[in-house]
Amino acid sequence: MSDLNNADFAEGLRCQRLGLYPQAFDQFITIEAAGLERTFRKCCEMAWSNQLQERQIDRLIYELDTEVKRKNGIAIYNYGLVMEFMKNIPKATELLKLADELKVPEARTALMRILLVPK
Repeated sequence: MSDLNNADFAEGLRCQRLGLYPQAFDQFITIEAAGLERTFRKCCEMAWSNQLQERQIDRLIYELDTEVKRKNGIAIYNYGLVMEFMKNIPKATELLKLADELKVPEARTALMRILLVPK
């Protein structure tokens, strides 16, 4: 990560701590869009912490759908967690299965948690 990205990330964290969630999301999504390892972890954490507005969730899902096409296992795993949080269990299951197939170690545990929870 470049020094600029470190400064941008720190600014995103500062905005998040202050409750300036739209600004924090903008910082994090910009860093991810410019990066080589696009995991969208902070943006996903914001989603499952109820810190995003609907338009931001839509943007995040658009970016994550792109990563599914690229077979980006970690981003797919994070997407699965967001879908689990949003109670879209069929989509979460599909994404976590794919992440498991792509050898993301945490995916199997998350998938088992979904499959074993009584409905």
